[in-house]
Amino acid sequence: MSKLQELINHHCPNGVPYKQLGQICEIKGRIGFRGYTRKDIVPNNEGAISLSPSNIVNEVIDYNNSTYISWDKYYESPEIMIEEGDVVFTKTASVGKCALIKNLPCKATINPQLVVLKNIQVNPSYLNYILQDTRFQSEVKKFTGIGSVPNISQSALSEISIPVPPIEVQEEIVKILDRFADYAAELQAELQAELQARKEQYEYYRNLLLTFNPSACGCGTDGEQKMDDVTTWGGA
Repeated sequence: MSKLQELINHHCPNGVPYKQLGQICEIKGRIGFRGYTRKDIVPNNEGAISLSPSNIVNEVIDYNNSTYISWDKYYESPEIMIEEGDVVFTKTASVGKCALIKNLPCKATINPQLVVLKNIQVNPSYLNYILQDTRFQSEVKKFTGIGSVPNISQSALSEISIPVPPIEVQEEIVKILDRFADYAAELQAELQAELQARKEQYEYYRNLLLTFNPSACGCGTDGEQKMDDVTTWGGA
């Protein structure tokens, strides 16, 4: 019997309880009249990061190529100031994309397409994994409005129920899934390196094979065709 199963049998003899998302965290979004326009956007590192769905890459926050907004606009909405251990969730357009906040490089907030889950009463990593689970994502789709731009309201999101086992079980699940996530990230990095190497190899041979000697046009200096030069490729 696995350690996880032993923990479940010990701590949950009557099954794992479920709670609505709104019962285990606060769900905060940018209030409409506190939205921002182009005039609020500032050069990189001259304000606070405003996270958007494009910052969520492979279920991890990528802070590169972030949008920055003015400090005035940042401080206008203290309820959505991002902190380590928060979870961000996309409620508009790319509905369902989510990620745990780690290694925050500077002060940050969210744009109107996201909500931030704060004051989380379970293991934040466990919650993040639950939100990524296909069963939770299926529930989200049931509440997603039909229209040109998909959307789920904060109230609907808060009503979706999730399993909430004791903290010991949550931590063991996180430990297992973190190992798989680390392994997947290593494989992804190796594949990217391999793809880059193959791309460079392809470009090298493409350039080599398509680079002809000047004389390969079929004419010599005296205007007569030189058969030896015609078959010369890549400077050979």
